[in-house]
Amino acid sequence: MTTHPFIKEVGKGLILLPLFLFDSPMIQAQDQPNVLVIVADDMGIDALGLYGLGARQPNTPNLDALAQNGLRFTNAWAYPVCSPTRAAALTGQIGSKTDVLNVPGNLILSFTTLFEAFDDWGSGNTALAAIGKWHLSPVNNPDHPNQQGVDHYVGLLVGGVNDYSDWSRTENGVTGNSTEYITSQLADEAVQWIDAQTEPWFLWHAHVAPHSPFHLPPPELYTRTQTNGSLNQYLCMIEAMDHEIGRVLDSIPAEEMERTLVIFFGDNGTPVQVLQEYPAGRGKGSLYQGGIHVPMIVSGYGVSRINETEDALVNVVDIYATLAELIDGDLPGGVDNSFSFFPLLSDAQADTRTYNLIDYETESGRPYAIRNDRYKLIRQDDDSREFYDLINDPMELTDLLSEGLTDEQQTILDLLATEATTRIEDWSCNDGIQNGDETGIDQGGTNCQNETGNGTLWALQ
Repeated sequence: MTTHPFIKEVGKGLILLPLFLFDSPMIQAQDQPNVLVIVADDMGIDALGLYGLGARQPNTPNLDALAQNGLRFTNAWAYPVCSPTRAAALTGQIGSKTDVLNVPGNLILSFTTLFEAFDDWGSGNTALAAIGKWHLSPVNNPDHPNQQGVDHYVGLLVGGVNDYSDWSRTENGVTGNSTEYITSQLADEAVQWIDAQTEPWFLWHAHVAPHSPFHLPPPELYTRTQTNGSLNQYLCMIEAMDHEIGRVLDSIPAEEMERTLVIFFGDNGTPVQVLQEYPAGRGKGSLYQGGIHVPMIVSGYGVSRINETEDALVNVVDIYATLAELIDGDLPGGVDNSFSFFPLLSDAQADTRTYNLIDYETESGRPYAIRNDRYKLIRQDDDSREFYDLINDPMELTDLLSEGLTDEQQTILDLLATEATTRIEDWSCNDGIQNGDETGIDQGGTNCQNETGNGTLWALQ
């Protein structure tokens, strides 16, 4: 296993990662940072030892080191399956706005992705690449990533592979077959592309691992001695991904790493076959915590909170506004459905989300989950509801509706239900995104008036 050298120096008293506290978040063109977003496929918090949940854990020195040198979020939510997560992160809008609410996804070209936005935000010379799993377009449109603003795309258009060493590889609209181990080849592609860049760059690096089929990777990529059964194989696949993440980081020269922000997150919860600690069946594909509570780590440029945890509510949709604020500067709160967590990277007292929402679609209905800092409401696809106290019951074992609610709990449930409906069907005045008139900026139909009816009311004002 490799560990990136910028991490090893910490114990010697030398920290090569910059600890910037900005007087202004505006980044001058010549100082524009690089951004590396790394996505794990099918990995909830129970599959990463940093979160202290699963009894059996992979050896992940590189992800551990990212957290030790950055900020680990403990209340990050993603969608129950991958395509809506990817669409939300790349557009800053929830599934009901993009109409990507399940798999397979089809993100229509009218939405402005991060790739298209980077040229508007930055110096105009940003190199833009997506390497890895896409799963946001019909298979018969291999040009879709490039049509969405990606300068260089190489990877897998569909949701998974039948064999990690025999898969359909698409590069800039041309599809062929690869017999290279996909976790390693995607890392190879990332290393080669980063090495070729002379301008600031943005790389969306989306692994297929540890998505099924569960198997043992090449032996040099993992260290586990227990390898029998699906769970152990799944953990070995995570170790292989971590090894290759380390190789990508190790390939970036120190002076480049000093101006590179790294974001790592899981695209949905752990598959039910290999789920740990959570109740059986409440993993990937469900709106329970096992299906949507994912790891998120942010490290590098602009992060001054080192080896800290943050329990604020964050959502994968927030990556869009966070990068906009990093690159473009003056973005109070966020944009569309995306609440920027950029201020949290340096200020533990920064404003945070009041609510976290995941909207979803199944063959039977349109379920959702929404929470505040304590309580979570789930509306299932048959319109039945469940209500949990996540502080006292993080595994969601006791539905409070079965016991009867206090007046305070009933009030909170009603507020959560109203807020979820408003965000899904319209645009909320209580989203904390202070970007001007809600109707004009958030493309909505809600006129947010204050109590006297003569102005806009913002939740965090």
